[in-house]
Amino acid sequence: MKKVVVFILSLLVFNVVNAESDKALFSKCVDGDTAYFLVNENEIKVRFLAIDTPESVSTKVSEQPFGKEASDYTCNKISNANEIVLEYEKNKTDKYGRTLAWVWVDGSLLQEELIKNGYGQVAYIYGKYKYTDSLCKVQKYAINNSLNVWSNSSYEEGYCKNKDVENTENNIIYDNLNKEDEKTKETLDKLD
Repeated sequence: MKKVVVFILSLLVFNVVNAESDKALFSKCVDGDTAYFLVNENEIKVRFLAIDTPESVSTKVSEQPFGKEASDYTCNKISNANEIVLEYEKNKTDKYGRTLAWVWVDGSLLQEELIKNGYGQVAYIYGKYKYTDSLCKVQKYAINNSLNVWSNSSYEEGYCKNKDVENTENNIIYDNLNKEDEKTKETLDKLD
């Protein structure tokens, strides 16, 4: 009986995790907040959720300050990653057909690293997203330390401006499991 319960719970965990995230392989860089990945042997263009980095390759505007640095940072992280996981919110694509995702690189949230290092800002929030409050915290850190885009007084805070968050330098590191998945994992651990 114990083996049957473990098997059923394992299937539930597998299906829940796969429904909300995919393992991916690096394909090619675009800029600081967009890249191509291979998911199930299909190449997809991914726009990173909840952030905006300065333009580095746009045909509509010239390269913006720190655009190349943000692009280089992203490309270096994803091209050298051992593991990439794309985690999805309710709306999986944007109006341009790009996949929207949280990008996990070797267990760390890439959006959080970009914001903390001042390579962009929290932006394009169209609902309640999973990690925006945490991103606002690290954005305050970047602002308070005048990092990169925040060294330029013409850069405006935007979304996080009216958020009541504490300045922090702690990294967001999750194991890509939501609360329900953690309960299932704890149950499985108890059965073993």
